[in-house]
Amino acid sequence: MSDNSEFQLKRLPRFKPRGGIEVMYASIRALFLRELQTRFGHYRIGYVWALLEPALNVIFMLILFGAIVKRVLPGIDYTIFLLNGILPYFAFMRSVTQSIPAIEANRGLLSYRNVRPIDTVIARTGLEFVLYFVCYLLLSAVMLWIGFSISFSFIPTLLFYWLCLIGLTLGVASIMMVVGELSKEIGKLVSSVSIILYFMSGAMFPLHFVPEQYLKYFMWNPLAHLFELMRNAVSPNYHVVQGASLGYVLICMLVVLFLGLLLNQSLSERLMKTK
Repeated sequence: MSDNSEFQLKRLPRFKPRGGIEVMYASIRALFLRELQTRFGHYRIGYVWALLEPALNVIFMLILFGAIVKRVLPGIDYTIFLLNGILPYFAFMRSVTQSIPAIEANRGLLSYRNVRPIDTVIARTGLEFVLYFVCYLLLSAVMLWIGFSISFSFIPTLLFYWLCLIGLTLGVASIMMVVGELSKEIGKLVSSVSIILYFMSGAMFPLHFVPEQYLKYFMWNPLAHLFELMRNAVSPNYHVVQGASLGYVLICMLVVLFLGLLLNQSLSERLMKTK
């Protein structure tokens, strides 16, 4: 009996079933690492260029408008002004444009039951915001080292604004993923709309310059509200344009998140079967 007992098969360990959140986290993490490898795995300077691209945009705008705007911009240096406009805008727009082909790029992975279309959007949006937020921190550190004045009194508030931007971006990106999969021509329209949003968000010029009769149209854009609030957080002396409201941003964020989740839930099966 002792000899037989030596050859007895060991019992396999009982694995605890994972909950829905754990499965979703594992799926998003795998997609995130795949996106990271796909975009930068074959290029040694890929990570460096991801940080240099927005920095070069800030430098370019400084060369074009720095000397002019510096004289009339109240309460904030134009470099800090751009840093808290261009980088958040690029994080938003790159996430939205990357969400349009998200399903097509991950078509093979959607055959797995645990991978859902919304996971691809979260992974791509997460990657963009990690890259641009790291760039934001590095450029802010460089600005401090050079001698620019940045307030640390409202850092938690600033981080909350970034979280609001992530929520707003996720909502818009999830909507554009569905629309982009159902209509392949939507990418061309997004490119045109992005230029309009760029100007109407106040990312590169102060909204104080906009005539009052036209300012109300700019304030329909929730990004304009967020960028104004971000600038006020890092430079409390900066005068926020009249009408900037965190409440409006939160309402827009909740609306687009609800619409995005609703579209993904109702069209999930169709999206995974679309060729």
